[in-house]
Amino acid sequence: MNTQQSFIRNIVIVLAMIYVVAACTKTDAPPTEQSAHVSGDTVELTQQQATNAHMSFARAERRELTTGLRANGMVHVPPQYAYSVTAPYGGIVRTTSVLPGSRVSKGETIVVLESPEFITLQQEYLTTEALLEASEAELIRQARLAKDSVNARKKLEAASAETRSLRVKKKALAEKLALINIDVKKLDENSLSRAVRVPAPISGYVTKVNINAGTYIAPNNPIMEIVNTDHMHIELTIFERDVLKLRIDQHVTVALTDAPNVKRDAHIHLIGKDVAADRTISVHAHLNQPDPTLIPGTTLTAVVDAEPRTSWVVPEAAVVAFEGKFFVFTGTPTSCIRREVNVGITQDGITEILNDPQWLQTENILVKGAPAVLGAMTNNDE
Repeated sequence: MNTQQSFIRNIVIVLAMIYVVAACTKTDAPPTEQSAHVSGDTVELTQQQATNAHMSFARAERRELTTGLRANGMVHVPPQYAYSVTAPYGGIVRTTSVLPGSRVSKGETIVVLESPEFITLQQEYLTTEALLEASEAELIRQARLAKDSVNARKKLEAASAETRSLRVKKKALAEKLALINIDVKKLDENSLSRAVRVPAPISGYVTKVNINAGTYIAPNNPIMEIVNTDHMHIELTIFERDVLKLRIDQHVTVALTDAPNVKRDAHIHLIGKDVAADRTISVHAHLNQPDPTLIPGTTLTAVVDAEPRTSWVVPEAAVVAFEGKFFVFTGTPTSCIRREVNVGITQDGITEILNDPQWLQTENILVKGAPAVLGAMTNNDE
């Protein structure tokens, strides 16, 4: 019996010890954080919530903003600075020393052609020159005889006509030889040549070569193409509805499609007067600084500076979006009012406010911490 009582007493002691230990280690549960109080568009925050949001307030400002009209375009060379090299007479290419991308100077020999026709032209010129010399001498002789004889006067007229005809022929042949770059002043029976050189008509870069040594080139067929990159310009495509926003000398920022981070400055030089079938108009812009590294035909994007306007602006971080609308908050760190706004452009870290309510001019606007306040408001609604 004593043993049973001793066992029960031990159990009671153990249970008592467990209760004491549990009581000593028990801690109070942390109080539940108080939520924000929302009433309509007003949200009341606790001091802790305001501190956690790192809130900051400022006033809206009036700023001058420049909007941009975006357009596509390409690097272009005016017709007078792009040249298709041809030869007026056919011939076989004896030599050529240029490749696409080669830099050439005006007057530099780029192709040498050979043809029997070149020899024939030189021969005809020298023959005509000799006949003209004889005809002019005969004209002088007949002029002397004509003073005393009627028959001599008839011969004088014939000699005069022959001389005029030979002079015309000589001049025509000289012009033909000039077309193939033969200087008749240096031409004689010892300088006849079957080869003629084709010089570069302009300085620039070769963009296309259509020949190789031994090729026969027909008269006026393109031999190669050369462009002068010192006069490249920008050809923009502008929609008809936007043309009234443009003016001569308006600033344009352009960037190549494949290098969007490299900006180049330009200005509008000409505005087209013809509307294409797709309701666009061509606008011609000049680079402020020539850039010979550009390649004709390269595509680009452009932003045309539109007329500046003065608007109310707030820091970009002050505007928050919710359910397809835009809002800012005004008030104090512990009491904020949600205000719907219409936003315009955003540039350089500021956002344009299109509407102009009275509060925008007089109240402090939450410029830091707006997402946290919006979150407190929407979470409370849930």
